[in-house]
Amino acid sequence: MASMFLNVRRSVRNWVFDRIGDAVAIVDDDDELRWLDLPKDLVDPSGWDQYWNDQISHGYGPWIFDMFCNDRSLIKAMSEHGIKRILCAGTGISLEPRVLAAAGFDVVALDFSPRALEIARAFRPDDTILRGFFDRSSLRPGGHLEYVVGDILDTAKSPGPFDVIIERRTAQNYQEQELDRVMNALVTRLSPQGVLFTHCHDGSWSPPAKRRHVTGDWCRAHGWPLWNGKEAKPDGRVAWLVTTTG
Repeated sequence: MASMFLNVRRSVRNWVFDRIGDAVAIVDDDDELRWLDLPKDLVDPSGWDQYWNDQISHGYGPWIFDMFCNDRSLIKAMSEHGIKRILCAGTGISLEPRVLAAAGFDVVALDFSPRALEIARAFRPDDTILRGFFDRSSLRPGGHLEYVVGDILDTAKSPGPFDVIIERRTAQNYQEQELDRVMNALVTRLSPQGVLFTHCHDGSWSPPAKRRHVTGDWCRAHGWPLWNGKEAKPDGRVAWLVTTTG
């Protein structure tokens, strides 16, 4: 089984580097799993550069990190409400910004790892990847994508205002005492009628426990109305919560 998994990772790695024109030796030691850990210093760009290099060298491409992304409901709601401008904050190597631009939106992808954005820029989502995010009927001309290297905590970088701010499994990585700073930095960039789309992953969840949503708890504590695009949008800023497990 380990040998089969290693061969799969080699195939994935080769597919990746055929497209980004780079080469990093794949690591064969499956007993060494420290490469899975996030950087100890979350505000060190070099640590994140190394993290993303490690993911790629072990055969983990953008589709691994986008496996919980489904933008069908969001795109439908944005189209119905005339929402256009999106910030994807702490986007890493995700292809979501590129996919949203393909759906006709104006998108800024903000991350302080130059390596992550270099990898993300090099990919062109194929039909299989697109279908993971939305139906092809959502493709629209006129979209625009800008990649910006910068810290989400630095509100001078991509200051907005944005109609939608998407953060996926980013804010939840910060310690409780830092979460308020992260969330306020994001909210500062949001328009007065904007949508804060925040995705938390509760990897340790099992029934009958309640699923944890760290940023959702923050939104509730600060009086944010919750919205999921299925009904009329409340006036003012709203939070759209997504929780995944597994």
